[in-house]
Amino acid sequence: DSAVDLSEADRIVSGGRSLKSKESFDAVVRPLAKALGATVGASRAAVDSGYAHHEEQVGQTGKTVNPTLYVALGISGAIQHLAGMRTSKVIVAVNKDADAPIFDHATYGLVADLFEVAPLLQRAIEALDS
Repeated sequence: DSAVDLSEADRIVSGGRSLKSKESFDAVVRPLAKALGATVGASRAAVDSGYAHHEEQVGQTGKTVNPTLYVALGISGAIQHLAGMRTSKVIVAVNKDADAPIFDHATYGLVADLFEVAPLLQRAIEALDS
């Protein structure tokens, strides 16, 4: 649901290589983005692996974004990715690797499994809307 161009989006939910497949990217990232009224983004690794479309790529070889909220799911925070999103106002990072560079830039960091956190977050947001 890319009604809003990534570079113009106020809220973005991005997924990385940790999603492991297009199916899990579609099952985890897209529903959370929909619940948040956000645009879907992706790391270069996720795009190169075929999980997401090139126009969803954030970073040096993708789009530069400046949203109010940037949610990074399973994105390590390679310098090329950070170049595209580090000016985001609030960065929420979820990654199992406590040493992931993304945490140096995150406003809020959760060292946790994105496959557990994202669905919980999605359900909590949907409950607020009902």
